[in-house]
Amino acid sequence: MMRVSIHQPQYLPWLPYLLKIAESDHFIFLDSVDFQKNGLQNRNQVKTGNGPLWLTVPVQQSLGQKICNTPIQNSADWRKKHLQSIKQSYAKARDFSRFESDLDEIFMQEWDNLSALNIELTLQMMRWFDIATPWSKSSEMEATGKASDLVLNLCQEVGATHYISGTGGKDYMILKDFAAAGVEVEFRAPATVEPYPQMYPKIGFVGGLSAVDILFNCGPEWRNYLKS
Repeated sequence: MMRVSIHQPQYLPWLPYLLKIAESDHFIFLDSVDFQKNGLQNRNQVKTGNGPLWLTVPVQQSLGQKICNTPIQNSADWRKKHLQSIKQSYAKARDFSRFESDLDEIFMQEWDNLSALNIELTLQMMRWFDIATPWSKSSEMEATGKASDLVLNLCQEVGATHYISGTGGKDYMILKDFAAAGVEVEFRAPATVEPYPQMYPKIGFVGGLSAVDILFNCGPEWRNYLKS
C-alpha cells in the first residue's frame, strides 16, 4: 500500500496540514500550480495579546504565476517583523524555548522564493512534530495536466495505491479515472483539534492558527488535543 497526499506549500501551516502529511506514505508539495492571492500560500495566523494576527510574506505576483516561480518582495524586512511578532507572542509560552533556535535559523536566512521558504518551514515543523514522511515537489516531477488529471498523474508517478484527499476534491476529481488507474481515493475532513491551553486566555480560545501555536503552548502533549 502506498498512500499519497498532495497539497500546495503553505506558510507556517496549520496542524491538520501536518497531520495529513503524517498519515501519508509520501507527500507531494504541489508547487507547480498557480499562486493564489489572499490564500494561505504566503500568510498564516498566530495568536497575540490583541487576538489573531496575520503574518504575510510580501510577494511579487503576475497572472498565471506558479508557486515555484513566485518571488518574495524583500524591500521591507518582513523576516525581522515576523520573527519579532512570534517571539513577542510566544516568549512566555511553556515550550517556546525548545524551538527558538531553529526558528531563528530559518528567519535569519535570506529568502527569494516563496515555495523554497514554505517547504523549508514545513520540513522544520515536520521535524518538530516528529513526522518523517518522504516528500517530493511537483515542479521537479514529470507529471503534467490540470486539476484531476494532474493529481492522478502525480499519484501514478510515485506509485500510489491510495490518494488522501480533502473533501473539496469531490468538486473536481474524476473518480472513475482514479478507479481505472487502480488508485483508491480516501476523502478526509480536516482533523479536529480540541481547545488547548493558549497564551492570553482572557481573549478566549482561537482555532485555525498556525501549528506553531499548539506546539509552543503544549510541546509533545499536543496529541492529547486531537479529537478522535
